[in-house]
Amino acid sequence: MEKNAKITSTNYLEKALVFRDRQAGVSEVFDPISNKFKYNAYCLEKMLLKELFTVEYDFLDDALQRINEEFGSWDLEDFAKSGCGNCAAKK
Repeated sequence: MEKNAKITSTNYLEKALVFRDRQAGVSEVFDPISNKFKYNAYCLEKMLLKELFTVEYDFLDDALQRINEEFGSWDLEDFAKSGCGNCAAKK
């Protein structure tokens, strides 16, 4: 865990900000109508698998700025170490 670290354009697919059972980060979403990717800034409750916050952006920098402003005091964790909680893909 890294304290006071930020999610960046080079680590957003591998890292998330975590506080207790909450996780915040940025994911990619493909829009087939416009044929391009958008970026989803999100926060979820890991144990309940409940989305608490989500905003979709056209630009990665905007999504990163929002997540780091809202949740930047949380610990930065690597997905490889922590996994994604109760993810069905792990089973």
